[in-house]
Amino acid sequence: MALPLAALLVLLAAAPDCPKTAKDPFFDVGPCDGKPAEACLRAGDLLITEAGCRDVAMARYELGCKRGVLRACAKAGFRLVESSRDPAVVKRAIALFTRACDGNDALGCSNLASFTWDGEGVPRDPKKAAQYAKKACTAGDAFACGTLGSLWSQGELGKKDPAKALGYLVKACDGGSASGCNQVGMAYAAGEGVKKDLERAMTVWAKACRDRNASACANLGHAFELKGEGERAQKAKARACKLGDEAACGEKGLPPPDLDE
Repeated sequence: MALPLAALLVLLAAAPDCPKTAKDPFFDVGPCDGKPAEACLRAGDLLITEAGCRDVAMARYELGCKRGVLRACAKAGFRLVESSRDPAVVKRAIALFTRACDGNDALGCSNLASFTWDGEGVPRDPKKAAQYAKKACTAGDAFACGTLGSLWSQGELGKKDPAKALGYLVKACDGGSASGCNQVGMAYAAGEGVKKDLERAMTVWAKACRDRNASACANLGHAFELKGEGERAQKAKARACKLGDEAACGEKGLPPPDLDE
């Protein structure tokens, strides 16, 4: 559901705080006017984190989507639900994800899988979610591979299949998904779908912890405790606390350390 052009121009006019800087190389010529459609996507990416530029960035994504750039549709949807989970906003985002996914955009399919699994904005349907996730995973979306692994590990697609789940989770981890790595570590620690191997689990958790996954840091801390390495356990749990794991914060009242340590 893309915005009409008139509405896009209103958004642009209502964002006087967005600076005319080199970070928006298309500002002086209008919202991507006279440029290839992909320029709208690039402009949105450049502006989305700039102070005062969110509305302009969203207008660029929406215009890119209107002009047929499917990744712009997916990013517009993602940024919408990032800032609000109001049902009307979610409904609009779902329409954008669906348009992107119908055109084989991996990010659109990945997000559509998550919302379809949760039943947010659409009827809950794990099997349909798996179809979207598989489409995105095959196209290289690591998060979608993790979603597919979770669906299999939780028995959402029939009988639980730990081995199949692990295959998708490893693919997610290898593709850069920290949450996927955390789940791979949990599989090795529990011996689910693979021979139990705490050392391997810790290696994977350490990777995910470095990539700022709070649960992985907490799991790593507990593993260090099992090995009698109290100091390293406390440091891992402190990092988990810093990253938002409330249980880790409460265990020993740890002061969160500098994440660069």
